[in-house]
Amino acid sequence: MLFVSTELDAINLILSGIGEAPVNSLTESESIDVDNARSLLATVSRNIQRQGWQFNTLTNVTIMPDTNSKKIRYNPSWIKITATNGEVYVKRGDFLYNLTEKTDTFNEEVQLTIIEVVDFEDLPDEFKTFITAEAAILFQERYLGDENVSQELRIEESRAYADIVQYCIDTGSNMFQTTGMQSALERR
Repeated sequence: MLFVSTELDAINLILSGIGEAPVNSLTESESIDVDNARSLLATVSRNIQRQGWQFNTLTNVTIMPDTNSKKIRYNPSWIKITATNGEVYVKRGDFLYNLTEKTDTFNEEVQLTIIEVVDFEDLPDEFKTFITAEAAILFQERYLGDENVSQELRIEESRAYADIVQYCIDTGSNMFQTTGMQSALERR
């Protein structure tokens, strides 16, 4: 079973999928494989977190506009925002934009549900493991393409997925209402 505690653990597991030796540090490495693994891990993490989970979804968040500019700065950690009042908001430049009213100025507070990206180190263990397994499969398929290794990694991914299901049960999350998880369930 995979064990992932840190980003370094994750990168070393991803590298092991293509037979690369582990590294001692992510900051001192000059390996292109390490850079590619880190990039892929970040992409997979963001894609899985985009689905919205108990640990990264904030509901009924009140955001106040700047008193002078009347604008609301868009936080780079926000993956997805949904208005609670029926308005449609998007990111335009560095600011929140009201697509319904076609304006980036706000005269009053805005109520949002926000899905935000959580740093890898702060994810629940179940998600660290699942994200690492997904990234290891993709990385191995891109750079090595060994079907036997892919099969072994998919077994680990299935175990990690089962842990996510248990996490949802334990936390009262309903993963079956999550759009992204419906397509993942169809694959299994």
